[in-house]
Amino acid sequence: MAYTKFGPLTVITGENGSRVPFSTSLLVEGGQGAALVDCGSGFQILNEIKKEYAIRSVYLTHYHLDHIWGAYLFKDAEIQINPYDVKKLNDVEELAKASGMLSPADPESRKKWMKQLFEKPPENWDRPHWQPVLNLTEKWYPYGEELNVYGTKMLMIHAPGHTEGYCCPYFPEHGVLFAGDFDLASFGPWYNNADSDIDAFIASAKTTLETDAQIFITSHHKGVVDRKTYEELLKRYINKIYEREEKTRSAVKRGVAPDEMIYEEIFYFRKNLEQNPQLVISEIVGIAKHLDRLVRNGEPFEAYFEAFLQHFQLTRENIFYHTSSVPTQLQ
Repeated sequence: MAYTKFGPLTVITGENGSRVPFSTSLLVEGGQGAALVDCGSGFQILNEIKKEYAIRSVYLTHYHLDHIWGAYLFKDAEIQINPYDVKKLNDVEELAKASGMLSPADPESRKKWMKQLFEKPPENWDRPHWQPVLNLTEKWYPYGEELNVYGTKMLMIHAPGHTEGYCCPYFPEHGVLFAGDFDLASFGPWYNNADSDIDAFIASAKTTLETDAQIFITSHHKGVVDRKTYEELLKRYINKIYEREEKTRSAVKRGVAPDEMIYEEIFYFRKNLEQNPQLVISEIVGIAKHLDRLVRNGEPFEAYFEAFLQHFQLTRENIFYHTSSVPTQLQ
């Protein structure tokens, strides 16, 4: 088990270098117990943690499977997720809508997909699967309030964009921010769910720099970096958004047909789309969000955007999801 310590905080690198479908976990130790932030580091690693530490609390940053799939191993702990995602973990229709998975699929494909992901028990319980974590918790933590985690101060900073409820745990006493899926990867930011938001992602990236953190921890790829490195890499990372937008604008102006737009490699290489149909859905949703943003910023692409939606049998509701109900304290 590879790890790095900062006082009571232990950064635990996931399997395969925390590459998806795995992710980095963060252990918070105290005299009365220990807490775990995210549970995607891997079956063997999480079982080692379970044996070595009295995990009494689990905090999940958001609903993506690569961050939560091992949470079922800690059923005796108090498991909490952000308030926007509580409903998603307890309602598969909401989960599917937020993920964008109901968008390009016909009814029969949708039923098959939902049955495969949600109803069928996993063949291997040591691999990521939705079934063990659905309905796992109805508890949520507040944003921006100082939480006492076994003697360590932690604030959950709301940083929407990647998902609507996404947050970054911040430990002010130790100058550590769990930046998570601001992962600084060369691929660039991922905002390809229906509940993702490009403008919010850009704003939230700036929010991560408004803390006094000197140490930043990503969930994938880079791992632990200092503030100077984080600032430098974050600029390149966010710039990828503008590169994608320019590629989208250029493709429309060149006359690329809506049905061919997904092969312009705005996000994924064509060969990857051909090998993995799930990526096609992400590509469609991501392109739709860029087209919408271009229209809102003054480009005369309304007709093209509508043709794109029509070709893939989408509505705006399919592409732009917002949780219909959140705890009353947030309303």
